[in-house]
Amino acid sequence: MILKSNYIYFEDGVKEGYLEIKDKKIANYYSSETEINDYIDYTNYILIPGIFDTHNHGTMGYTLFNNSYEDPESELKGYLKGCAASGVANVFPTADFSMFKSIAKIAKQDIDGSKILGIHSEGPYLNRVGEKGVDVPHPEIDMNHVKEMVKEADGLLKLFAIAPEIEGSQEVVDYLTKQGVKVAFAHSNCNYEEAMEAFKGGISVATHTANVMSGIHHRNMGGLGACLLNPKVNCEVICDGMHINPVMLDVMFKVKEESKWMMISDSTPSAGAPEGCYKMGDFEVTINSEGFCLSETGRLMGSTKSVLYGMSVLVKKLKMPLEEVIRMASLNPCNFYGFGDTKGSIKIGKDCDIAVISNDFEVIATYSEGRKVFDKDTDDCIFNQSFFQKYKVS
Repeated sequence: MILKSNYIYFEDGVKEGYLEIKDKKIANYYSSETEINDYIDYTNYILIPGIFDTHNHGTMGYTLFNNSYEDPESELKGYLKGCAASGVANVFPTADFSMFKSIAKIAKQDIDGSKILGIHSEGPYLNRVGEKGVDVPHPEIDMNHVKEMVKEADGLLKLFAIAPEIEGSQEVVDYLTKQGVKVAFAHSNCNYEEAMEAFKGGISVATHTANVMSGIHHRNMGGLGACLLNPKVNCEVICDGMHINPVMLDVMFKVKEESKWMMISDSTPSAGAPEGCYKMGDFEVTINSEGFCLSETGRLMGSTKSVLYGMSVLVKKLKMPLEEVIRMASLNPCNFYGFGDTKGSIKIGKDCDIAVISNDFEVIATYSEGRKVFDKDTDDCIFNQSFFQKYKVS
């Protein structure tokens, strides 16, 4: 298989020409002057590395939140297809414990969607407070449950998020890091000094940096200040322009070097839902014309935008070079989680994980290890129709 484009974003620069794909890998590159007759023509589209979304709870009407569905494997397959539709070649499903066994099973199969590289557990030991937050009860740490999570994931638990101020959290951090699991600072009311101590204790990731953590004040740098100023911490970031003001994003990127940023969606099942009113638990929410999910008071209710959308925000509003943005969406997380030798960039010898996009950041096709797992022209019914039956307000 050969792909042709005038805009191929290689790890070392942008080139025009042809990519030859063999045995799941990028085998060769040929310049545009080469005479090749049989190829897939993406001449006027852009070839970028397939996105690696390490924080994603659901999309296109599919959820990983609980086991309320009859067929979890079918739900998971729909979710992976939905991820692929947004240019995601690789993903950490951010799932409830009830889904771990199904995820571990599906990860061993060739699915028509994004490839599972691991499991991300955001909690359950979280302290859902933060800037102007109200303290609420949280579950007490149960080491037997933590060990059961590792066992159920069958080697796939790669990221575990925890609030370090919860009593017993250091034992969790010590145990998980010995198991090769990265531990994240999440949903925490720690101040600057407390957060820095947590990082010394082995926490190495900041979950959706700036969101649900104490913010920066000129007399108190807060948890956010610690995340930005600690050079060892790798920071997730939602770049939809709503979770964090683009001006604040600009400040954050100036403080911490580019290689430490990992773009995420943190998306929910509402991602991709059409404009309208929906019932979510005890709340009635509105998906507005821009695709954001808002409460009756206008509060943002979860993430509904893809990493690719966030990339468009950085390129169009902050005028960041696409070359830099794609590293934050692909190579940086691959390097951090140990996949950088084979994934994360377009380079001869690496896996063929590629997103084909338009100038308007629309996904044309997605390839995962050389297989086309999404095609805009043929995959025209991605959204889970049962989502409307469950949640749409008539």
